[in-house]
Amino acid sequence: MSQHASPRISVHGDGISTFAGVTDNTLSYYFDRSSATSGFSTADGTWWMKTVQLMGGSFVGNGSAHGSYVSMTGQYPAFLPGRIRKLQDGDVTPELILVYTGINDVIDNIELEPFRRDYAKMLENLKKFFPQAEIWCGTLVKGKGPVLYEMIKPQDLDNIEVYNEIIRDCVKEAGCKLADLAAQGVTYESMNLLHPNEAGMTTLANAWVKNLKGE
Repeated sequence: MSQHASPRISVHGDGISTFAGVTDNTLSYYFDRSSATSGFSTADGTWWMKTVQLMGGSFVGNGSAHGSYVSMTGQYPAFLPGRIRKLQDGDVTPELILVYTGINDVIDNIELEPFRRDYAKMLENLKKFFPQAEIWCGTLVKGKGPVLYEMIKPQDLDNIEVYNEIIRDCVKEAGCKLADLAAQGVTYESMNLLHPNEAGMTTLANAWVKNLKGE
C-alpha cells in the first residue's frame, strides 16, 4: 500500500502509457484524433491519468514512449536518463512512480538476460534520480479484443510469464513495490490485443488503484 495521501504521480512505460501532448507526439500511440477507435480524446481517458484521479493525486510527468523497450536490444530503452528526466516537471518531483513496461520485449522475444539486466538498470536509474519516490512496477497482462493483421497475434504473448518472473525478481532485489497484475488475473479490453480502449484503460486503472491502496 502506498504511504502517500494525495500523491504526486509520474508514469514510465511504452505506447500503452502515452498520449500526444503529454508525451512527445512522435513517441505517442494515442492522439485526440484516435478517439473513434480508442473511445477517448484526452489524456483523462488513459489508465495512468485515471489512476492519478482515483488516488486523489496530481500528475507530474510521463517518460513513456511508443515502440520502446526495456532492453537496449530494442529501441529507446527504458533506462535512458533522458526518458527518466521527463518524470519531473521543473522542480516538482514525483512521490509515486508507476512503471508499466516490457510488452514490446515480450512480443519480440528479447533475450532474457538483457531484459533482466536492463530492467534492473532502469530501476537503479529511477532510484538515483528520485531517491525519495515510491517506485511501483506492474507485471504485464494481456489484452482481449480483435486480432488485427497489422498487430500482434495471441501466440506472440505466450511467453509473457517468463518476463513477469524477471520483473518480480528485479523489483524485489531493488527494494521497490510490485503491482502484480498478472498474478491477480487482470485482463483488459483492447483495440488489438495490446493497446487498451477506454474500457480497458478503466480496467487497468482500477487494478492499479487496488494495489496502491492495498485493497
